[in-house]
Amino acid sequence: MGQIQRIQSVYLLLASFLGGSLFTIPFAIAPQEQEGIFFDGLFNIHDHIALIVLCVLIIILSLVAIFLFNNRKLQMQIGKLNIVVTLGLLLFVGYLFYTVKEIAMISGGILVPFVVIIFLFLANKNIMKDDKLVRDSNRLR
Repeated sequence: MGQIQRIQSVYLLLASFLGGSLFTIPFAIAPQEQEGIFFDGLFNIHDHIALIVLCVLIIILSLVAIFLFNNRKLQMQIGKLNIVVTLGLLLFVGYLFYTVKEIAMISGGILVPFVVIIFLFLANKNIMKDDKLVRDSNRLR
């Protein structure tokens, strides 16, 4: 049964690593230092405590879901919650960027939450597939 869960674990681990990469990759870069979130010339996760909390929550939920392979229903629910948290992070980043878009250029960090959502979606899809496989095999017994 442990082999069935492997691909989901890889997707969840990748989502966790990408969530952690947000601590180093900026969302946007300003051509010069400004007041507010561009005091250092970068708009990154360190500019707002809510961004840090959401990012840490993404990492923790991804890692917790890996170890819930025995409870696929809960694993799927945590995956869905993690998608919602990641969307919240993306919306909050979008809101903060919208307030300063005149003085900034988008950087690679803005794409990371989209990729995290894709990995979480793929993990949930494979968890559902495994759940169906287990139910079908139990039905045949």
